Amino acid sequence: MPRADTRGEIGIRVEGLRFSRGAFSLEVPWLEVSPGEKVAIMGENGSGKTTLLTLIGGFLSPDDGCVEVGGEDLVRLSPRQRARILAFLPQVTSVVFPFTVYQLVLMGRYPHLVGRKPGPGDVQTTLKTMRMLGLEDMSDRRYLSLSGGEQRRVMLAKVLNQGTPVILLDEPVAMLDARHSLTALTLLSCWEGTVVAVVHDINLALPHFRRFLFMREGQILYDVYKEDVNSEILSEVYDVRAYKCWAFGFSLPGEDRPVLPCSRHL
Repeated sequence: MPRADTRGEIGIRVEGLRFSRGAFSLEVPWLEVSPGEKVAIMGENGSGKTTLLTLIGGFLSPDDGCVEVGGEDLVRLSPRQRARILAFLPQVTSVVFPFTVYQLVLMGRYPHLVGRKPGPGDVQTTLKTMRMLGLEDMSDRRYLSLSGGEQRRVMLAKVLNQGTPVILLDEPVAMLDARHSLTALTLLSCWEGTVVAVVHDINLALPHFRRFLFMREGQILYDVYKEDVNSEILSEVYDVRAYKCWAFGFSLPGEDRPVLPCSRHL
């Protein structure tokens, strides 16, 4: 897997952020992510997770406030400059042309090319990244012929192949089976740079992220380290009764059993 370019130790700073679209509004008075932190954003559908991630990435302009990544306002940078600082995995990706798996993963190296063609180092890095995600045997397959889960792994490989000091991911393990979800999250937790990801499964997230932002109705309701995640927080954020059970292997720090949501009506 490529090493993140951590020169300058890039973190994230959000101050006085306001954004509105139709009836939805988002407000984040202050948020700072230290270089190298692994942060999970969680919350109900429509709570503002994707909007916040997109604002941090500079793909949306806020109505008010500032968002800086490594001291830079990414909205003001060219796409190539931004792509050297930050890699972004959207919730949905669209590929029209019949690219192969290898060609798509290799595209992650393009922001770093000196000439017009990838060099031997870019090729070696690409092949290594593909091996880490179990894609080496489908190198020559057309992306459009793959299953949804396989396509997701290809796009994750492309993002990791970019080798940026900051990675933003919107539901990185969506459509992945249990084994590949664990592989992907382990790679992200070991990434040298800063990782901020929208995730939905608390049991998968707890072992792989150090810090959790719980959102509701366009606001960060809780900003806690994983040791402080508990059933009370989950109950409030998701409007469910959270409980502990023996069904799965992941558990809260200091607890024997994981926290799982359960409808208040059950």
